[in-house]
Amino acid sequence: MKEEIYRWVKTIAFFYIVFSAVLHLVPDVKYERYIRSFMGILLIYILSTPVFNLFGNGEKLLQEFRLNYQEELTALEEKNTENLQALYLQENYSRELQKEISKKCKENGIETEDIVVHINGDQITAVISTAGNITQEQERGIRDGLARDFGIEEKNCQFLMGKDEQTTLAGDSASGPFTDGNRISHIENRD
Repeated sequence: MKEEIYRWVKTIAFFYIVFSAVLHLVPDVKYERYIRSFMGILLIYILSTPVFNLFGNGEKLLQEFRLNYQEELTALEEKNTENLQALYLQENYSRELQKEISKKCKENGIETEDIVVHINGDQITAVISTAGNITQEQERGIRDGLARDFGIEEKNCQFLMGKDEQTTLAGDSASGPFTDGNRISHIENRD
């Protein structure tokens, strides 16, 4: 019993020496409160361990700590797995939407160069780059089809139209108005 108390006092003394050294090594005063909080939790653990050992619950406390730690770790891994699955589903849905939008454009006689689909929560944004200019009827048909079939709102559907090296934009850009002197949505005209 005397040896256990002696070992406990040595542990506390060692803890205070390490605690003082760590506080002197802290580069900024604003981090000191975090170090004190962490060291306070360690001190509570050090002080309570012999009390639980006296009652024979020391091993039980350690077992419960391990069990809680394992449960938290498992929950974190499950959450990460769900987030990863959601990301893969979102990427695949985006690719599938690009294919379907490309089909719709071809059905309406529009040749596309590139289609970019962004999914942010429930909001879907599509930017369609065409090889040439398109008519208002073709644009209206695509916008209506995307709204009807995929739930892409008209304001979230943009067309980048170009013929040869000239580029124009129908609708507003996400970064603001689409015309600025001889620049179009920060894409310069090459006349």
